[in-house]
Amino acid sequence: MPDLHTLPAGSRPEKAIRNNGATDLAIERFKLRELVEGWPMYRDSCEWENLASIFAPNAYIYTSWTGKTPYQDFIAASKAGMDDGKFIMHRCLGVSTDISPEGDRAVTKMKAHITQRFVLDGCEVDVDVDCRFCYFWEKGTESVTDIARGEWRARLVRHWYEKDKLIPVNPNKVPKLDEVELEKHPYGYRCVELSISRFQRS
Repeated sequence: MPDLHTLPAGSRPEKAIRNNGATDLAIERFKLRELVEGWPMYRDSCEWENLASIFAPNAYIYTSWTGKTPYQDFIAASKAGMDDGKFIMHRCLGVSTDISPEGDRAVTKMKAHITQRFVLDGCEVDVDVDCRFCYFWEKGTESVTDIARGEWRARLVRHWYEKDKLIPVNPNKVPKLDEVELEKHPYGYRCVELSISRFQRS
């Protein structure tokens, strides 16, 4: 049986600070939490300029539906999706940050819940997904000049789906899903992928 309780050796920075620590670093972690929780607020509300302010000029976003892509392209794809009727809602469930003792680099993990509504076979459904975001941050310093001095920006945001489910809005109307088609998609987001593929064909 795999060891589910021990992180691989070297997978966490030994000197990183998390939980308590010096007050100045706790304030920096608070700033990062504000940026992290800005993602769902800004994206869901179409506040694209605010969303863009989270990222460094050369930053990338990696999701299941985009792969690794420049953040500008992710925002453009998000806009196009909304124009196409794809509205997605995010809910933040918890945030934790590991920050360097120097206070110039950090990694933030966020647990989140994503909901998207679809119509399948004439039935309204919500597809709910439990997921994780991981933000890799750098602060503008004398040697980091593409970010304004003293400000945090994300270099990379990586996103994982963990598990999903499909919930009928009206319990009296439940769509029929093709089990063979469902099994073609990765376990963590098979209901999402199936629903998107049907949406795109409609």
